[in-house]
Amino acid sequence: MENIFHRVSIRKYEDKSVEKEKILQILKAGMQAPSACNQQPWEFYVVTDKEKILELSKA
Repeated sequence: MENIFHRVSIRKYEDKSVEKEKILQILKAGMQAPSACNQQPWEFYVVTDKEKILELSKA
């Protein structure tokens, strides 16, 4: 939780995949976010294909 409350600027990323366990933990944390009248209107999309990520980054 400390990482959420302290700002960090990342200048360079490593070229490695994020572990599935970490992705699931992030998604679970996002699902715990409050929503109006508990409607939970969010949708999460996890893209791991590098070609698709490049395509989406150009949009």
